[in-house]
Amino acid sequence: MPPWKRRLAGLVLIVRPGNVALTAFSVLIGGVCAESPWGWALGVACISAALIAGGGYVANDVFDLAIDRVNRPHRPLPRGDLSLHAAGAWAGVLMATGVGMSWLLGWQAGFLATGIALALLAYAAYLKRTFLVGHLVVATMSGCAFLYGGLTGVRTEASLAPAVLAGAFHLGREMLKAAADRVGDSEGGANTMAVRWGAERTCRLAAMPLACVVVLSPLPTAWGWFGIPYLVMVVLGVDTVLLYAIRRAWTSPSVETARDLANLLKWDMLAGLVAVGGDRWMGLLSGTGF
Repeated sequence: MPPWKRRLAGLVLIVRPGNVALTAFSVLIGGVCAESPWGWALGVACISAALIAGGGYVANDVFDLAIDRVNRPHRPLPRGDLSLHAAGAWAGVLMATGVGMSWLLGWQAGFLATGIALALLAYAAYLKRTFLVGHLVVATMSGCAFLYGGLTGVRTEASLAPAVLAGAFHLGREMLKAAADRVGDSEGGANTMAVRWGAERTCRLAAMPLACVVVLSPLPTAWGWFGIPYLVMVVLGVDTVLLYAIRRAWTSPSVETARDLANLLKWDMLAGLVAVGGDRWMGLLSGTGF
């Protein structure tokens, strides 16, 4: 492959397009829950969030180069597709553009997006390597994506339910990812939960926030926030997978188990978004929604 094609591919892959798309989808679902009208505001929110998330992923790879040489040697930086200088500049362009766009949505969205961007930079530079704090930051930022979308609607508080569920979900998944990355994190000097307590104990602890999601997931229907379609989809599409993950994390805790479950839960995350969004759109079509 010619060098310019390798660099171009590296610029695309380093932002983790699949994860960025999930971020944009989360913002969209938050807006739908908050009765945001389809228009430029919701589109700007989705695009700006995607850019900020992409910049955060690139910054994470810049600071994690030594660790990724062990844990993820296929990533663009350890593979040599991009230089550190180019990656750092790319992260800056993405984040600055995303934050700049957020201020078009008003001061609340601007402050939230700016805070998220700063938190992602702090996570990449330092917090990721700390005990538990890094996991909590990622969980909080994941929940904030729904609130960010909710700011474009007239019922922002309606985006709180998916935000809380997403926060607990991501906390469990981040703990599993830490268990999967234990070897590289240890060699890189990180002080994550898995480095301090081991992969097996971390896997079992990750089951706790995932269990909270299972327990809390029916409540939005019980309280009248979401309808029966949400309940059916979340039980069949999300909770069954979580119960499997909880059982396996508890009974067969290991680095391999953590790696498998972290990948599985990425797809379960998409199922959760479909459950929430599908319920709201079905409500609109039937005339019983917002």
